[in-house]
Parts: sequence; structure tokens; C-alpha cells
Amino acid sequence: MSDFEKLNSENVRQEAGRGILLLPVGSVEQHGPHLPLTVDVEIPVRISAAIAERVKGFVAPSIFYGARSLPQSGGGPEIPGTIRVRGSVLTDYLKDVISGYVSMGFRSVVILNGHYENESFLFEALELCRQEGRLDGARIVALSWWSLVPQALLDKLFGDRFTGWHAEHASVCETSLMLHLRQDLVGAERVDNVTPPRSGIYTFPIEASKISNRGVLGNTSSSSAENGRELFEEICSQLLSVIREHMRV
Repeated sequence: MSDFEKLNSENVRQEAGRGILLLPVGSVEQHGPHLPLTVDVEIPVRISAAIAERVKGFVAPSIFYGARSLPQSGGGPEIPGTIRVRGSVLTDYLKDVISGYVSMGFRSVVILNGHYENESFLFEALELCRQEGRLDGARIVALSWWSLVPQALLDKLFGDRFTGWHAEHASVCETSLMLHLRQDLVGAERVDNVTPPRSGIYTFPIEASKISNRGVLGNTSSSSAENGRELFEEICSQLLSVIREHMRV
């Protein structure tokens, strides 16, 4: 792995042309009583670091602040611990960061998202960059880590305990991954929500008690470090395949 910290104004253009830039994007967001506020950054950072070890890669400083946590996919505004950025602001910010790295000389860029609500704004930023000619000469891969998890693996690890990615917030996959990657940050408490929210339905007034159980949208009782290891290895394997196919490395 090449260290981003070793880049400077006199070597960055030369080094950028030789390697892949991995940019983790997440959020500061509540994740129930057992997980830290930094889950959505911790997971893509760890995946990016693992990938950078296998390709000549640079892990860029993470984007820590993300889109608004929505009730049906993040618990909503009633639970403390979340920093929210308006979608228009996030889109413009992502545009400038991504196009800045391309203009700096990075021609192979992987953007790995770890916050559910970020995805549409990330893709919008890339589309606007494309329309404005800011990505000319570059190859970009942008995705959320959960897009790399096969349904067969979810069935094997969790069966019917997995209730959908929208309700995965602070639940089995995130808890399992954190148990594997940063067990020191995971509390012993395991919380289940017996009535996960339905996907794609927004209701007002917001009744937090009917959406989550203390910030958990699904369940955590079937999580484990071993399940997290299997998830992590599969995600890394799938991401490597995508990078090698699209970046031609």
C-alpha cells in the first residue's frame, strides 16, 4: 500500500498516475446503543485499506459527514448522535472533492460509500461532473459496500433474520462487520426491532418508537465476528473483481 500521507506537491502528480485512489465516504450517525457514531466511516475505511494492500492504492482521507438520516433507513432525527448535511450541499461538496482528485492527476478513482442515504447524492455528483467534463480521462468506480454482498451469502449467514438493506441500519451486517473489524468499539448489548420499517414509505408525523428500537432498525442478535469475517472477505473479493475489470489492472 502506498501512503497518502507521503504525497506532497512535488510528487503527487507522478504518484497519482501510477496508482488507484480509494475514497471512503460515510457519515457521523447514531447506530443504536452498541455501535459507535463512526460505523459508516469505519467500514469503508477498513475495506479500502484492505484493497489498497492488494493493488497499488492510496486511501484518501475520508468524508465523514453525509446525507440526512431518514426515518425508514437510519432512524430519523429523534435519536441523538447524527450530523446531517443537506443533499444539495453534499452533492456540490462531492463534486468538488472528486473532480479535485481527478485534476490532481488521479485517473483511477474508487469511491466506497458506507452511509445508505449518501448513494443517490454521490451518483448525482458524478453525473454532474461527467456533464461538466470534469471526469475526462478518468476511470471511476462508485458504489456502496452492500451492493457487493450476494443474496446467497445473506441467506447462509442470517436466513430470514436479514430484513433488507434499508433496515440494516445498526443491525446484523453492520454489527457483524464491526465485531470483525473493530470489536473494541462494539458494546455487549444486542437489540432487536421486531417491526422493521417497510422500504420506500415515508410517513409524517414521525413516530420514532414505531420505526426503530433505540436506533436499531432490524436485529443484532444473530450477529457475530465470524459472520463479519465472511462478509468482509466477500466484499473485498467482489470489489477487487470490479476494480480489475473496470480499471484494467
